Amino acid sequence: MEDKQIWELDAVATAAAIRERKFTSREAVMAALNRLDAVNPKINAVVNVLREEALAAADAADAALANGDLLGPLHGVPITTKINVDLAGQPTTNGLVALKDAVARTDSAPVANLKAAGAVIIGQTNIPAFCYRWFTSNDLHGATLNPWNPKISTGGSSGGAAAAAATGIGTLAHGNDVAGSVRLPAAACGLYGMKATMGRIPGYTEGPVEKPMTIQAGASEGIIARSVRDIRLGLEVLARPDPRDPDHIVPAAASSDEGRPCRVALFAGSSELPVHPEVEATLRRAARWLEEAGYIVDEVAPPRLAEMGRLWMTLLYAETGVSGREMLLEMGGEDFRTAYLHTEANLPTLDMAGFVQAWLTRHTIERAWSQFFQTYPLVLTPISCQPIFPVDYDLQSRDTVGEIMTAYSSLPAIAGLGLPAISVPAGSTNGHPAGVQIVSGWFNEERCLRAAEIMEAQIGAIAPIDPKAD
Repeated sequence: MEDKQIWELDAVATAAAIRERKFTSREAVMAALNRLDAVNPKINAVVNVLREEALAAADAADAALANGDLLGPLHGVPITTKINVDLAGQPTTNGLVALKDAVARTDSAPVANLKAAGAVIIGQTNIPAFCYRWFTSNDLHGATLNPWNPKISTGGSSGGAAAAAATGIGTLAHGNDVAGSVRLPAAACGLYGMKATMGRIPGYTEGPVEKPMTIQAGASEGIIARSVRDIRLGLEVLARPDPRDPDHIVPAAASSDEGRPCRVALFAGSSELPVHPEVEATLRRAARWLEEAGYIVDEVAPPRLAEMGRLWMTLLYAETGVSGREMLLEMGGEDFRTAYLHTEANLPTLDMAGFVQAWLTRHTIERAWSQFFQTYPLVLTPISCQPIFPVDYDLQSRDTVGEIMTAYSSLPAIAGLGLPAISVPAGSTNGHPAGVQIVSGWFNEERCLRAAEIMEAQIGAIAPIDPKAD
């Protein structure tokens, strides 16, 4: 098989071809590395290339296949991981100059699970400093450019992951999400991206202090890919138990009902969250696809969506305010400081009583969603209520950050509730990719995936793209 044909394949097809000896893992990894060499200088998606390590792992994978060893579902398949999770022997920079030499001693939980499944990590992908922006650039690694248009943001914080997957640098990309960091970049780069239910995937990375409460309650590892079947496979691999994460939960097996058509709540905008006409058109087209497959779609707003988005951002910044704000502002760099302060200026300051009340309010909203899912097991929303914003739009002013926070409200809302959600590349706005978000109840990933597969049948196969000039 020709080199180009190999790197165009998704993870499922690549794994099958390696098992069937149509090509070797070394050939697959070399094809991915050659593709990286061709396109990465134009987009800066992968900021730590693991060429020698990847080829050695590929050779080991080929030897295991020749020996008849038991193979994992991603055996010999080239992928990327995000540079904010530990990969033993490599620096976990978190996008910071101060951490450029912070070499990880062990593999994080997601990396360990991907390796256990046989995946070959060819590189680590770019992020904003501390993963605290919806735009991907930092003082250490520079900016990642959207392969569809370098003037439009890749989203963040898994912007490098999405740009890599969109251009064929690896079959799929690992990411993580506490306020939209998987779902937004996937949408911005024309891909699928899913965060699982909080607790379904272990997320341990070694650090000097424990994770703050918001990260414990809302952060989830996830996958960005060009096909829904790769999302499904990636999440299955990541969900392998890891005793270092005491919050990990092994849910009961999905029931057959989860794959059947159900009632869907369509959120197409409100006075609080106005939706751009092209975004609305994309959303309604996706809703029609579900209706044609037997789903019943009602236009109804889920409980307190805008309020929950703002509440979660408030909690994230309130915790930072008492656990390291000055350190973040000092280490993050000028752009980080500007974006952070603009965001902070849009949020209320909480005292202890306000902080406690915010968590109580979150629980009240969580209960409302639990009851809502009894009538509407699926919710369909925009990923962004507006077209994806230009690069560094958050650096302009407090007001532009306010626009961004309003447009992206559903992203932190769903993360703060710990719900599973998948971004689906259902259309375009201003000639650039636009995504819709499918949300279901806790541990009902199968409902999301099945609905995404129905949309995928209408969208068609997604091939890697060459970076565009503008």
